[in-house]
Amino acid sequence: MTLDASSQLLSLAHRKSELREVRRDDLVELRAAATGLVDGHGRTTPALQEALYEIERLLRPRFDPGAAAAFQSWVASVGARMRGLIAMPEEETPYWQLLPNPLAAYRSTPELPTEVDLLIIGAGLTGASAAYHALPLVQAGQRVAVVDLADPASQASGRNGGNFELIPENFLGPYEGLVRERYKFLRVTRPGLQEAELREQAERQARLVVGFGLRNSERFRRIVTEERIDCDYSPHGWLRVAETAEEEVALREEVALVGNEELLVYWSPEKIFAEVGLRSYFGGRCAPKSGNYHPRKFVCGVLGKALERGVGLYTRVRVDNIVTGAGPDPIVCTSEGDIRARRVIVATNAFTSHLFPELEQIACFQSQILNLEHVEDRLKGMTVTEKKGDLYYNFPGASRYVDAQGVRRGMLHVGGGLDRPAPPPEDLQRSMAVLGLVKAGTDRRFPDTRGQPPSRVWTGPMAFTPDRLPALGFFRRSGADPQSLVVAAGFNGYGGSYCVEAGYTAVEMLAAGRALPEVPEDVFSPHRLLL
Repeated sequence: MTLDASSQLLSLAHRKSELREVRRDDLVELRAAATGLVDGHGRTTPALQEALYEIERLLRPRFDPGAAAAFQSWVASVGARMRGLIAMPEEETPYWQLLPNPLAAYRSTPELPTEVDLLIIGAGLTGASAAYHALPLVQAGQRVAVVDLADPASQASGRNGGNFELIPENFLGPYEGLVRERYKFLRVTRPGLQEAELREQAERQARLVVGFGLRNSERFRRIVTEERIDCDYSPHGWLRVAETAEEEVALREEVALVGNEELLVYWSPEKIFAEVGLRSYFGGRCAPKSGNYHPRKFVCGVLGKALERGVGLYTRVRVDNIVTGAGPDPIVCTSEGDIRARRVIVATNAFTSHLFPELEQIACFQSQILNLEHVEDRLKGMTVTEKKGDLYYNFPGASRYVDAQGVRRGMLHVGGGLDRPAPPPEDLQRSMAVLGLVKAGTDRRFPDTRGQPPSRVWTGPMAFTPDRLPALGFFRRSGADPQSLVVAAGFNGYGGSYCVEAGYTAVEMLAAGRALPEVPEDVFSPHRLLL
């Protein structure tokens, strides 16, 4: 049957080769003829792979642009390979957004409220967490609402890598471990500090970052398990592989800094190969309780719990300004009218300077992510990071399966390559240069994917700060109650490691009317970023 189907497909391809130009509709016809040449999971068979090579040889010189894109898309969807150059795929919808958004166009009431006790601007990871942790206010009779320019998790929270890690790895030059990296950032951003104070502050900041990541992981786990959030939660580890002897030493020093092998442990090259089948000259560190998840499912699940218990949600509302000094409370000016809010949490990440131009140092960068279908999965639910922390790999849980031969497979999710400054976050552009960098790294680690085109490539906005630490704290504006506005933004590409705890902390700060000791103002306050 397979031979007959293969022969019929090739016969059709030969007939198409007589055309002067092969168009997209011709590829649709060829793809329909190949229906019987995939396995039960939609993956290519050897017969289809050989047929695709022959179709490429026969027809590629005659492809018009639409046919070329359709052929690559077909090859990508079945996990097959090509011999020609790989182009940027047509599909740029993030994997996390392929399914319908259950909260699309959601309105708790037809009209916006005109007064609330707490308004949360932004319905991503941070805003969803803030809404959830504001539930005690709702139970006490206060009004809490969330507004967002689009639908929940439409920007960074639905365009990211879907990872959460104990240690965010921002660095300058070669990675030298968390303490040394904090030292390097302090030398650049606080040049007036003396050497002894630089070293003391670097150690302090490193411990604050580890504490933040640990609280975030635990709070994230507790919400997922207690609320039964269906988000493909995979806390099976984050492995960071060193590429130089110096980097390996730095990673071992981080293990010593944390001092708890349940949270961070060193893996030798032999251990790495035994566990995930990756060869390396150097070892790495594994955070056993870190991992990956489906961020939009998490955001919508958490918001859903908040909505059930009385929080209001208003999507597709543009916030134009926050006016202070016109009365005792901030006035949030939106595309649908003004809202007087006793307290405001600004969880807008890369869009923060749209509301507060004076915080332009919370700058927009862009990431780029690709997916490869039906790849052999050796990672066992883990996320693996390498190439100086600039490439990461995981297999999202919903994509994993075991084929007829007993091989674990799934969709390989790859990000990194070059996080770079971006134009306005509404106007991100995909890059062939970044695609080439990421694909080259993937081909090295997953040799079976050589020649395999990605099924989709997308970009996402990130918010970077000069010192690569979040901006989390009160933002004091003229005429306003100094404890009425909290900014929670600037997560430097590590939203999964910061945002759940950031949302909780923002609510707690407003309730307490002061900064919390675990997020001291001299390290985290947005005021450190004012020009």
